Amino acid sequence: MNINFDQARRPGLLARVLTTIVGLVLLTAAFMFSLVFFAVVAVAGLLFWMYFMWKTRALRQQLRERMDEQVRAGAFEPPVSEPAAGGEIIEGEAVRVVDAGRQLDQAP
Repeated sequence: MNINFDQARRPGLLARVLTTIVGLVLLTAAFMFSLVFFAVVAVAGLLFWMYFMWKTRALRQQLRERMDEQVRAGAFEPPVSEPAAGGEIIEGEAVRVVDAGRQLDQAP
């Protein structure tokens, strides 16, 4: 099959104007569709969150009551804002093992 594309023939002014108009219409339609799509997804997500919160409200209330009971019973110590007298706050810990036999003697 031999397809011959005529490179010398260019579309006319009317074809270029119609192509531009159709392209702008399609671009606008795609933008409007995306706005509607994202709005529907946002509303569906909000409805799911509201349903989840509604269904778990009794469980959250029970957890709150149990935590309050444990705090009143003294099961938890209040948070300490300062270290105990003479204590240190250690943010992290590292252990370094030094092999004395492999060290070079350094003169002071």
